[in-house]
Amino acid sequence: MNTVDLARRATADPLVRLLAHGFATEYHRPPEAVWRAPYAFRLTPPAAPPGTGTAPRTGWVAAANWHVAAAVAPRDDGMLRCGSLHHPAETAELPLTGPAGHAPGWAARPYAALRTLAAAGLGRGGADLYLNATLPDAVGLSGAEPLECAAALAVASVHADRGGCPPARAQLARLLAAGVPGDDALRRAVLFARPGRLLAPDGSCRPLRAPDGGPQPSLLLVTARRSTGGATATATALATAVHDALRAGAWSASWPGQRPGRSVLLLMPPDRRAAVRAAVAEVCRRGGLPVPRFLRIAVADAARRED
Repeated sequence: MNTVDLARRATADPLVRLLAHGFATEYHRPPEAVWRAPYAFRLTPPAAPPGTGTAPRTGWVAAANWHVAAAVAPRDDGMLRCGSLHHPAETAELPLTGPAGHAPGWAARPYAALRTLAAAGLGRGGADLYLNATLPDAVGLSGAEPLECAAALAVASVHADRGGCPPARAQLARLLAAGVPGDDALRRAVLFARPGRLLAPDGSCRPLRAPDGGPQPSLLLVTARRSTGGATATATALATAVHDALRAGAWSASWPGQRPGRSVLLLMPPDRRAAVRAAVAEVCRRGGLPVPRFLRIAVADAARRED
């Protein structure tokens, strides 16, 4: 891939162009690859109509249409030089083998992932890496798993380009699961997701369908903003908002991650989206809380290289 062209290509995703340009500005050479990896989420699908199957309603994951990205070029000194569009003053140079260096918080998980790969003989030569996350942490979708996967795929691919066979995604998933604490189900979605489909714990998949056979459902991520009432007031308002959203026509509500937080993912018919948003906003107004963040989600594809 001609990555100088990618930074200037009018048809490329603007954030990918920005990342490629930022890499070249920071490291004084173009990246040799840019990878995008989707945010991932857990979802409880609505109950299937009687007689249409008995698929479990828990443990399903999918990829979102929002991404992180990693630009990379290989090194041959065993070091990782890591930077970020969001942290321009915190570039770190870290060893991939031997005693671990001290990584900034935003780089800790990608660094751990790349040290795990290096211990398995993948990408041991090192890399210059530049990262970007399109969503703030406050939105409620975990950025750690997509950043790990984007970094691992990017570094492994550029070293494979120099000769050798790139590792299979299943191998990367096993290495990350064994070496880096995190949500393996979300990693599975980042690496293996398919557009419009949910992934089950056993690796099988199914389309995201409306329980009534209607149009494809809409997904809306609702994130409560912090308020002066503290965590208890926020949790109470979120629970009431879910109750009213279900009354307004939503089919189901799910925590997008492993544990409850300030975000909930609502599944609904497309024609009820406005009513559900209005119901949730009204709950917050009644409680004297800020109107929450709303983010529309589509079920998207797995990580890919930008060519």
